Amino acid sequence: MNFYILDNDSKIIHLLSNIIENDFNNTVVGTTSNPQQAYDDAMRLGIDIMFIDYAMPTMDGVQLIQKIQDSHHYPHFIMTAQAILPSVKTSAYQHGIDFFIEKPLNIAEVKSVIKLAAQNINMSNRLLQVLDLVSGAATNNNTVTISGKNKKKENAQSILRFLGITAGNGAPAINKLVNTMIEREISFDEVNFEEFFQCDEHGKKIIFQRIRRDIKTGLNNLAHMCMDYPENDIILEYANNLYEYKNVHNEISFLKGERTNGGQVSLKHFFNGLIQEIN
Repeated sequence: MNFYILDNDSKIIHLLSNIIENDFNNTVVGTTSNPQQAYDDAMRLGIDIMFIDYAMPTMDGVQLIQKIQDSHHYPHFIMTAQAILPSVKTSAYQHGIDFFIEKPLNIAEVKSVIKLAAQNINMSNRLLQVLDLVSGAATNNNTVTISGKNKKKENAQSILRFLGITAGNGAPAINKLVNTMIEREISFDEVNFEEFFQCDEHGKKIIFQRIRRDIKTGLNNLAHMCMDYPENDIILEYANNLYEYKNVHNEISFLKGERTNGGQVSLKHFFNGLIQEIN
């Protein structure tokens, strides 16, 4: 992966460069503290991932991202900032950043985000290669729609792998349910489970038990990650959107021996939250 770093602080640039190039698959192709220089470099360099400091002179990070995208260049963006308003963070995500890391930087969090960003790019590239082999370099609207849905399926699988729930007894049903919700563009409440699983009410309960057991495993894994990386934005986002943070908090308390039972899981909240994450 080719990385580029824009930051006011030379120490941050040095730290990020060392973390990135500690993986031999990664290369830092440029660094600067000047937003205009970063824009010029984005026009001529093959950049996969850009680290962009939000608080830059003359042009803030969101403005720079918009300017780059307006020039039809689309690297992936990781934004760093110190104590910004939630509305600013929301605006950054709306303008296309993949991840946000709060300063002062946590090395473990930076490594985790870099790994996730690289995985997402690799999966997207593999998917495009498969589509090219199957249907050629298609450009019609129907193919674009199919490509978008397949990308969502890949992203969903990435999140499920992150949670460690792709190999349980409920995994086939989880995958089938997620793929159907993506294909039909429906919510959890709109799924006809008797028709979907071709089973009676008793069979539906058994399948739900398997799914719930795997999702509970994901909650347990996520609680462990929250304990290890309490300031990781991605983990906290998954905690809230997939499980509701109160349940993750209860699971953490259970793991610490402070409660006799852990957090609860809601199938509706989990699956609707998962679809929201990949849209």
